[in-house]
Amino acid sequence: MKFISEIKYKTSDKKGFWFIFNNSNMLYTQKKDNIIPELISPSDIDVATTTPLYFGTIDGVDCWTAEALDNNQTADCHKKSDFDFKNLRELYSLLGDDFFSLAGRALQLGRWYNSTKYCSSCSGELKDSETERAKICKSCSKIFYPVISPAIIVAVTKENKILLAHNNAYPDPNRYSIIAGFVEPGESLEQTVAREVEEEVSIKIKNIKYYGSQSWPFPHSLMLGFTAEYDSGEIKTDGVEIGAAGWFEVSNLPGIPPRSSISRTLIDNFIKNNS
Repeated sequence: MKFISEIKYKTSDKKGFWFIFNNSNMLYTQKKDNIIPELISPSDIDVATTTPLYFGTIDGVDCWTAEALDNNQTADCHKKSDFDFKNLRELYSLLGDDFFSLAGRALQLGRWYNSTKYCSSCSGELKDSETERAKICKSCSKIFYPVISPAIIVAVTKENKILLAHNNAYPDPNRYSIIAGFVEPGESLEQTVAREVEEEVSIKIKNIKYYGSQSWPFPHSLMLGFTAEYDSGEIKTDGVEIGAAGWFEVSNLPGIPPRSSISRTLIDNFIKNNS
């Protein structure tokens, strides 16, 4: 698959891939060849949307993103067709890595495009830039770019064990993952890794190494993955964000995240190296 990002603004006059969202749920089709709807317009299936945004091509096929407007209308549409909405996270197994990443791009760009309409400095109306993915204030010329929030996520190991924690935001009490958190102004990524681990579970770490990254569009994060080793201290959770944490061997892992996330990739890397 070859994706080419484009910023030109065009009209839909031929069939393209449409990434249509209702919050974090994406419209998909149960057809075997491709689950991304191929349409000239959402009106083809009686779905009303926000102003659509063209954002590039996949192997020469136009790509569009938009937000569904009328839940009742779209529900009626699904009863008459092969289309339905499902949470984007749950579509990973059907989409695969490339299309999941592209759907995440579509979700983030569409949200930014339709919610960024006025200047935060002078309240002037914004217009689309003709040279880059941005909006420009018609009054004061301030430039607005899509929001991306960098966050770290780290797999901390101690001999043949990995540090896993239960976040109180998880509804499943048996669901554990690795430590993560947002980068603060003035921090290096390594400083963020060390700070987040110490804040959430009270231990110090060493040998922090970059592993890889993943765009995570819930709502607009860039997850930067690291590995690290235990240095000193005893686990003590913050009691606010983290409810429980401990060291786990491969043979006794609790419930862990799905394969769509870099957290699972880092955990799987630990499993591979310790099996």
